[in-house]
Amino acid sequence: MGFRKLVYFMLSMIKESSQNALERYFAMNGEDTWISQQAFSEARQKIKWEAFREMFDFTATVHYKNSEIKRWNGYRLWAVDGSKLSLPNDKALKEYFGAMGPNGNSPMAQASILYDILNDLVVDALIEPLNIGEQAQAWTHIKHLQGIESFEEWKELVIFDRGYPSRELMQGLLDRKMHFLMRVRTKFSTEIDELSFGDHLITLAHSKMQIPVRVVKFLLSSGETETLITSLMDKEYGVEDFKELYFKRWPIETKYDVVKKKLEIENFSGRLVDNIRQDFYATMVLVNLAADFFWAAQAEVECEQEQKENKYRYQVNVNHEIGVLKDRLIKTLLEENDKKRRKMYNKIIELLKKRVIPIRPNRSLPRNKFPRKVKFHHNHKSNC
Repeated sequence: MGFRKLVYFMLSMIKESSQNALERYFAMNGEDTWISQQAFSEARQKIKWEAFREMFDFTATVHYKNSEIKRWNGYRLWAVDGSKLSLPNDKALKEYFGAMGPNGNSPMAQASILYDILNDLVVDALIEPLNIGEQAQAWTHIKHLQGIESFEEWKELVIFDRGYPSRELMQGLLDRKMHFLMRVRTKFSTEIDELSFGDHLITLAHSKMQIPVRVVKFLLSSGETETLITSLMDKEYGVEDFKELYFKRWPIETKYDVVKKKLEIENFSGRLVDNIRQDFYATMVLVNLAADFFWAAQAEVECEQEQKENKYRYQVNVNHEIGVLKDRLIKTLLEENDKKRRKMYNKIIELLKKRVIPIRPNRSLPRNKFPRKVKFHHNHKSNC
């Protein structure tokens, strides 16, 4: 296949048997070629997984160089979140990554991403053994953030869910001149637990140091008490501002939905440790490419909607987008003629514009306390 075609094939969302995927790939590109699954498996072992990591890093670098950076009151907003990934039931994977479930028989990996919320960009991604926890991965993300070329130019604000807060993490962020907003659990601090609803300034003891923080406590519509702590001391931000700010973290949850249900990241194409890392970073490349296509099409959708008097705003259907990209993205990348490639790119955008869904504000669904153990839900059909 050659290095270039082999890499593009591995980016083509292989979610079926490798042999079927190879035949589909060559048919899609009009090539009368046949390669066995065994030959492909041997060829992929010659490519280091770090090559896909480098491609993933490039998608973030190019975005920051070529796009206008969106900010919240001057801050670039970040979210960090982790997730467990199911792996093929293979002894080598179980030994390397670890396992969970009954009798510890289900191989699992710990994944984590650093996500630029407002610019819809995954900037760092990790897949590690289970014994490397989310907090350790968060530290790796923070170090990666420091190395971003534009780090010195921007103010950074990182939002964490309640699994992350620690005094060490707070102090580490402040030492690096980064601000934070964290949701904390009950019993994280007795002093915080005893505070009333409202806005408070307190000092947390850490080793021989004192960490000044702001505590914002309020009641959710569910009746649950929400407690946030932050390093933002500006009085111009009130309780409602922090409520809205923490809610801005939600897109990282929907990004995992894209990664797991639409790109089917857990449907790995190999059973070796390096294969898992190859597939993981290939998926992260596709996540950022899909975001770029989404916003290019969404900008045209919104421009056209301005001329209409619809009840709702509309957005591109992400599941449909993944299906379109699966059939057309690699063929577009393989096209060497600039004019033809631009035409194929525009065709993708036109297809995405035709399938939009309404955005219904303030829509909420009751959470099912006993969800079904179904891997792929009826409303999240495969896009291939």
